[in-house]
Amino acid sequence: MASSQTMEFDDALDYVRNPYVAEEIFQRQQRTLCIHLTDSCKSATPEKTREFYEYSKLLNLVTIAILDEKELTISDEALSAFDLVFTSSNEKSVAAVKVPNVKEAVLGIKNSVEGNPHSSIMLVQLLRQRTYLNIDTGLLFESMAYAALQGGPEFQKWLSKRKDTLGQDNAAPTVLSRRSGSELRISLNRPDRANAFSSAMRDELVEQLRMAAADKSIDRVLLEGKGNSFCTGGDLNEFGLLDSTSDAHLIRMVNNPAFWMSKIHDRMSAHLKGKCMGAGIELPAFCNKVIADETVLISLPEIKMGLIPGAGGTVSIPRRIGPQRTAFLALSGQSIDSQTAFDWNLVNEIVPKL
Repeated sequence: MASSQTMEFDDALDYVRNPYVAEEIFQRQQRTLCIHLTDSCKSATPEKTREFYEYSKLLNLVTIAILDEKELTISDEALSAFDLVFTSSNEKSVAAVKVPNVKEAVLGIKNSVEGNPHSSIMLVQLLRQRTYLNIDTGLLFESMAYAALQGGPEFQKWLSKRKDTLGQDNAAPTVLSRRSGSELRISLNRPDRANAFSSAMRDELVEQLRMAAADKSIDRVLLEGKGNSFCTGGDLNEFGLLDSTSDAHLIRMVNNPAFWMSKIHDRMSAHLKGKCMGAGIELPAFCNKVIADETVLISLPEIKMGLIPGAGGTVSIPRRIGPQRTAFLALSGQSIDSQTAFDWNLVNEIVPKL
């Protein structure tokens, strides 16, 4: 059974036009489709790439474009038709990810997709719908996709192998707040757990955000994390505790920090340091201004758990850096530093160690 194919653009376009291609991909268990954009760049016009996008929009695979040109000869509009775009030389595109070795980067993505095909494919299918352009719609679709994966075999396999990381919190409450005049400072307060995002932290953060949304006299909200890291993402000890994935979805719709941060984002700034994983970057990305110090390392680890970013990341992050680079972060699982995050506009400012 084929897990991948590599084609020139014109051949790939003919391939996805095939009325039987969706069934063929499913039967072959094909996971990825690589498209070379070398000699075929002239034929990859915006019109043809839009057609490719429309035909591939619902397909059960990840499309990877390989851009070998030294100079940008294809527009970002055309490149947006593909789930990921790799190059070793082009730095001007906001869709392409520059890597030192394209073959190694593609192989890494193929291995990731092969290891967790459900979460990988559902991620790119969600990003293809561009639901992030409407925040409320995007959060709804993300939560439903996340709930579906929570009941899937990949997440259940990860749960069965999860190591017990349970530890005692030395601080309560999990969220602190302090008001000074018209400024509200909110601090994630689980420093001994690297501010792992627990359900208690979620609920306490939502309480503070709702209060800020209701109080118009607050014109500046600062979000920070106590300790050495801003936030290392969801508390792994709480993953899979609910028997009903539909209940989990409905709870997210009630207490969703991403929703409230998006409502007051023009008043919000986040100060990042250390590890910013999962929710630790998904939530700050909603803020009007994100300040990162030189110690910051950003990653999206959910795919290897059989999940997708579930704290609003499929909405907030592509709104800042586009769906292709979002897909790269999630599918590769790689960390990026503050300088790369700044170059991509994921953060707005870099400062010395906070």
